[in-house]
Amino acid sequence: MKWQDESAQLLDELMKPLPVFVRPMAKKSIKSKVEQVAQQAGAEEVNKDHVVRGYIMAAPDKSRAVTALEANQIDLSPYADLLK
Repeated sequence: MKWQDESAQLLDELMKPLPVFVRPMAKKSIKSKVEQVAQQAGAEEVNKDHVVRGYIMAAPDKSRAVTALEANQIDLSPYADLLK
């Protein structure tokens, strides 16, 4: 699936806080979830919204996900249902 440049950059930024040794596996897992979200939405390209939704859904610890997203100036109000 094709990724918008902005989306790929956001995913890379969200991976930075993770320890280097777990980053590749975590990125693979999250990227897979993001692409699944995009496919379910019928999208041909992964956009920023898909990255945020997939990241939240794949995160084992929602509070860490919130911290990482807020650090990247992501408005979480549209994603409140996923953060419950």
